[in-house]
Amino acid sequence: MAMKFTKSLCWGLGAAVCIGLFLAGVNRPVSAEALAQTQKQANGQITERYGDTLVVAQKATHQLFSHKKHVIGVGLECDACHPDIFQKKRGAAKAAGDYNMKSLEKGKYCGACHNGDEAFGVTDKKDCITCHGSNMQPPEKIVWKKPNKAVFDHQAHVQDIGLECGDCHDKIFTMKIGAAEAKGDFTMASFKKGRYCGACHNGDDAFDAQSQCDSCHFAPTKKIIFTKPVKTVVFDHKIHVGKAGLLCETCHKEVFVMGSGVLSGLETFRSDDPAAKRKHLEELHEKLCGTCHNSDQAFGFQTRCTVCHIGVKGLKQMKAQAEKGDAAEQGEH
Repeated sequence: MAMKFTKSLCWGLGAAVCIGLFLAGVNRPVSAEALAQTQKQANGQITERYGDTLVVAQKATHQLFSHKKHVIGVGLECDACHPDIFQKKRGAAKAAGDYNMKSLEKGKYCGACHNGDEAFGVTDKKDCITCHGSNMQPPEKIVWKKPNKAVFDHQAHVQDIGLECGDCHDKIFTMKIGAAEAKGDFTMASFKKGRYCGACHNGDDAFDAQSQCDSCHFAPTKKIIFTKPVKTVVFDHKIHVGKAGLLCETCHKEVFVMGSGVLSGLETFRSDDPAAKRKHLEELHEKLCGTCHNSDQAFGFQTRCTVCHIGVKGLKQMKAQAEKGDAAEQGEH
């Protein structure tokens, strides 16, 4: 009998100790230092606490989605979205490749609730500002300055052709100003591989990106002065494009790469042998300007040399005239 009583007492004391430890853990206050450290790391506001577990209303990384509005404001549970609608991993939706308005309109991702019944829909333009921070009306035209000046017309693509935002964003172009230029591969070479504009401008879906250059690009208005491989050589786009009516691709497809300073990479030829110098210059002209200046399409490169080779004196005169012209324009404003 005494044995049974002793066992019962031990079991009772053990249970009491466990319950006491559990309650102590639940009600144990979080130290001020730990609280401050957690709040600093979360960069947000602590709204509730359960022992050591803190509920933090954290500022959204982007304007697109706010956990605070959905969890604390509306009262949704985590499993209302995770993992069936959204994987609980940052960037997973974007990595899937179909996180766009088209998918939302079909009831995927945010569209599972934002369908016009449970929550505001994703098709009404007046609600765009709620998530996107603006009315999401695209700029009529985008002008890129790097790597070369080029223009993109939203109206021509969206209104005239009938493309939707999701056709380009975010799979082809990230919907962020400067994102394409920042990647460093926003070039004609990438277009040729089917990237960026080349995804459609491939000669089948739309005109080939290697043609109709003036649809997007601007011909330089100022004269180009080459300093390498030969000094003080001038080229005027106005004469060749404006007067002669040449297309950009006449030169920029095979003869000249479309980029400032490209020829600067060619080393200046040095030799004491006059015959070697002449041979080198002939080969250089034939490869570059001589493709047209061959006495058939245009005057031969071995004639009228001073039209292009203006020399140091001619360069000074040209710069002086340009400075006078700039000063006159400023005086008129």
